[in-house]
Amino acid sequence: MRPIRLEISGLNSYIEKQVVDFSELTSRGLFGIFGKTGSGKSTILDAITIAMYGNISRDTKEYINTSSDSAKIKYIFEIGNKHNKRRYCIERDFRRSKSGTANSSRAILTEIHMDNTESVIAEQKMNVDKAIIDIVGLTASDFTRSVVLPQGKFSEFLQLDDSKRREMLERIFNLEKYGRSLTEKIKNKRDGKKIDIEVLENSLLQYDGTSQEIFDETYSKLTELQALSRDMRRELD
Repeated sequence: MRPIRLEISGLNSYIEKQVVDFSELTSRGLFGIFGKTGSGKSTILDAITIAMYGNISRDTKEYINTSSDSAKIKYIFEIGNKHNKRRYCIERDFRRSKSGTANSSRAILTEIHMDNTESVIAEQKMNVDKAIIDIVGLTASDFTRSVVLPQGKFSEFLQLDDSKRREMLERIFNLEKYGRSLTEKIKNKRDGKKIDIEVLENSLLQYDGTSQEIFDETYSKLTELQALSRDMRRELD
């Protein structure tokens, strides 16, 4: 994911609308965000996380500025390489509830085409949240553990159990088809074969007590009886 532009208003220390043009910042490659404590450095990263997933990474819903009743975020980003770039825009609006927490009042995700026209991909919070996971391939938890790392989140990643860490890395590197998807495919195949075996074993119950010796003896008697039957039929004729 490559950030292009971020617009914030009413979020934490940003009352008036502020614009961060990442395309200008990233033109020389590496860049840094510097400022005094409380100046709003973390809010820029929080705004990206909220725009993407509708939540803040620091376990709080009280992120609307105390002098504002609402907050607005607009975030434009790109996915893909130079041969297959796709640009998206997320807009989310929040209103302060009576308890002081932020509630989503509007969410929309659009794709920006080469001719600068836009087409709507999803509207409303739940639909936008799901569409973002499909586009980026990361859940909110993955995003805050691998892309935007708040304090303590990297150590949290290191302390994940093997299965959760493996699932997260599968999503990050798009390896689900070799991990969870393949495991699920094998499980379904195995379960199907187990059912086939059970059906076969139930069918074999009617032959319980049968052995190769009994089969050979019975087959020999059948052969003798068939020969006797032919002789008797000739005599009858």
